[in-house]
Amino acid sequence: MNLRSLDLNLLPVLEAVYAERSLTRASETLHITQPAVSNALSRLRAHFEDPLFVREGRGVKPTAMAEAMMPAVRDALDRLRAGLEPRSTFEPSRSTRVFNISARDAGSYVMAPPLAERLEREAPGVRIAWSQLHRAAISTELASGRLDLAIDVPDIRGTDLESTVLVTTPYICVLAPDHPMADKTLTPENFFELRHIAVSSRREGRSLIEEMARSMGRRITPAQRLPHHMPALEVVRRTHFALIAPRPIAEGSGLALLDLPFDFPAPSTVLYWHREYTGDPALSWLRSLIRDVAGGLSPD
Repeated sequence: MNLRSLDLNLLPVLEAVYAERSLTRASETLHITQPAVSNALSRLRAHFEDPLFVREGRGVKPTAMAEAMMPAVRDALDRLRAGLEPRSTFEPSRSTRVFNISARDAGSYVMAPPLAERLEREAPGVRIAWSQLHRAAISTELASGRLDLAIDVPDIRGTDLESTVLVTTPYICVLAPDHPMADKTLTPENFFELRHIAVSSRREGRSLIEEMARSMGRRITPAQRLPHHMPALEVVRRTHFALIAPRPIAEGSGLALLDLPFDFPAPSTVLYWHREYTGDPALSWLRSLIRDVAGGLSPD
């Protein structure tokens, strides 16, 4: 597409009509008249040679072309707004900035809910886009600004990265309530006799349970390997497999929770950011908020 032929000032109108499904509500959101919205929409329709929106009841619905375009349009507008936001000040209660955070399964499970509660109260216009990037890409993505923060394990490498430990999360053994070991105390011997599920986002490489066994001079060949803990918990519920899971994820599952039969250091969850953006007021605020949220999590 030749952007010179498109008035980029029309894109916020496209975004507003898409979000509101109404020209009237879009005009109210944009603080312009409805005829102005209609005129902008007509110009967009002519440019893209598509209706973009068609009537549905008392409002409008997007066409297939509008649906296909909107992710890119929203991403472009979000980046522009973030880039133009004054760097000397940041007002959370008025901001509409989108922050991109990469987090592992356990990290997002623990951090996303309490963070969402705080944002709803203190910065309702702020949005968080959670993703799960490959660890090898995190340093590059933080440096480019495409990623604002990462919540991950302690071994992310990068000479220009800053980090702080957020929380340590104890792991426990999870079994189905009818498992023969569900009401017994685990010993190292019967623990390693269990058929284990491994949780890892990687297709290859040792998982936590395999590392745990290796540290004790043992070897485990997982019965199944899954990328996330939630489906793994459901597998445990329906089988006699065992799962090593973070306690906050396993609690409330209705499954049997058993202490590990040996000392195993609780893994740390670490917050990462790029040194170049340490002074960014918005990111400083978000980092502080995340640390505050993490500090309120129970360590037990």
